[in-house]
Amino acid sequence: MRVFITGGTGLIGSAVLKNLIAHGHKVFALARSENSKNKLITAGATPIMGDITEPEKWCAAIPEIDAVIHAASDFSDHMAGIDATLLDQLIPALHRQARPVRLIYTGGIWLYPGSSPSDPMMDETTAFAPLPEFQWGIAGINRVLSDEKIDGIILHPACVYASGEDGRTGHFDRDIETAKTQNRVTVIGGDNIYQPLVHANDLADLYRLALEKAKPGSSYIGSTIHDLSNRAAADLIARHFGSGNTRVETITPETAMARLGDWARGLAHSQHFSSAKAQRELGWNPKHRDIEDAIRTIKAHQT
Repeated sequence: MRVFITGGTGLIGSAVLKNLIAHGHKVFALARSENSKNKLITAGATPIMGDITEPEKWCAAIPEIDAVIHAASDFSDHMAGIDATLLDQLIPALHRQARPVRLIYTGGIWLYPGSSPSDPMMDETTAFAPLPEFQWGIAGINRVLSDEKIDGIILHPACVYASGEDGRTGHFDRDIETAKTQNRVTVIGGDNIYQPLVHANDLADLYRLALEKAKPGSSYIGSTIHDLSNRAAADLIARHFGSGNTRVETITPETAMARLGDWARGLAHSQHFSSAKAQRELGWNPKHRDIEDAIRTIKAHQT
């Protein structure tokens, strides 16, 4: 397929891009700088210059394609408006394509209510109850799924981590950095918050499988690790990256939001998910389930 990706140099998008190219797809991706452009070319993709904040400047340049994967997000407090404006321009551009285009839109688990490992696992049938900072995602999902001229598909990734092969660690990045530089890690919201996780490479497999196999109108949750508490993750990082007697700092969600932005409320949102639907319908077979092994791999790449 000929696939256009937004966020192709980001944590999710770069993994998806490499996966698609490895499986024989032709990939176009948005590049907002010369550095991004060069990264895309090196990876084997064709860059389209532009920024998600100014879609009117590049949507007309989208070539003939079969699908779009919208994986771009800057996690700023302005993301609601940015995403709405992007869809305002992108969807009409897809209408002008010669045939119906698949649009895979990235939602997220923070659109779902909180839960704990003692509760029944949530899945795609669970009703949305988004954190206030992510309410805008529901509007985006509704626009994509209700448009009869595109084949909309929704993916809801868990918190994404990576093993550091290209310098990316994703969800663990901040604590790894503070453990190394300040001998400190941070627990947001308390010890018993459980953040579902998924490795970027496993998630990339899910995007590709959805691209190739999913029925229009379907949604899938991508989550593989469900039983790791914030405190357990912090202790792992402290042990592997700290220098002994690493301080574990506990902060409130409000403090995290003040430091990182309003999106950080999600880092204190305890949840527990099943991805059985993706495994059953798409044949998704995640391979990364051992967090301590991932932490050791990250350390090996950084030393």
